Amino acid sequence: MFSVLIADDDYEDRELLKLEIQRALGSAAPDLRFSEAASVRQALQLLTTRVFDLLTLDIEFDRLNEGLHALPEIFESYPTLNIIVISGKLNKSEVSEQLFRFTKDNVLKGKRWARHFDVLDKKDDKTDALRHAFSFAVHQKESAGKIRELFLLAESYLEKNMIDKCLDVYQRIQDLVPGERESSENIRMFKGEISAEYIEEFYNKGERVAASLLLGHYLEGRLKSFTGALLGRSFPALSDCLKALEGTHLIGKFHKKLFQQLLRLRNKAIHHPAETSKRDLTASLRTLKSLEERPHQ
Repeated sequence: MFSVLIADDDYEDRELLKLEIQRALGSAAPDLRFSEAASVRQALQLLTTRVFDLLTLDIEFDRLNEGLHALPEIFESYPTLNIIVISGKLNKSEVSEQLFRFTKDNVLKGKRWARHFDVLDKKDDKTDALRHAFSFAVHQKESAGKIRELFLLAESYLEKNMIDKCLDVYQRIQDLVPGERESSENIRMFKGEISAEYIEEFYNKGERVAASLLLGHYLEGRLKSFTGALLGRSFPALSDCLKALEGTHLIGKFHKKLFQQLLRLRNKAIHHPAETSKRDLTASLRTLKSLEERPHQ
């Protein structure tokens, strides 16, 4: 059985979404069970009484962004619930930026949720997102809670900067849930497989928050590599890297200034991703090129 809670205050939209889910999952989910909520309050009540595999949550309801405002409670209370947020007024980038206030570390570090999560417009083709949510839910049931435990384990390794062990755990998650996005993304990042072109793709798709967080990680890696190449070692914190460089005569004032500029941009990308843009990516690449050319000045 695959249980879906459709939270939307428009009857016709709920009926249309049921048809989309039935068409997307087809024979893969012959036992589909739908529940409906015409308000956020009703949705929260149903979540307390039943276990659902997927929640589709409209944003607006009677009050603008009412569904969006309910997400922090849902995220914290139901850490394995698969969620598809649906908006008819805001575009995906705008929704992602608003969600950042409580999911800002969802791409790079901190709290992890063993769930499928996506933001779609009402006019979007939802087939891929629905099939991914279904696949993830099936693997969740088969793994009997192992996925969430593994995410928590990866988080503990990440906090201790034990990247190799963290990578091993993410790979175990991939073995349980092939294609799971978050662990796959982190494997790529920690292996240094995130490129400027890859980040640009996110900006081009309008996923500015994700692109900015990836940009912050990319800049951090390049600055640590720069430090390691000059000093023979690097440091966990970029501020310590800068302090160590300032204590030597290996680089001049100009390159120290470039390092500081990139450090500020890295901090902006990580802590205020909604304020960064593709233009920041272009500027950072230009500054990186200047930094890494002839530093001994």
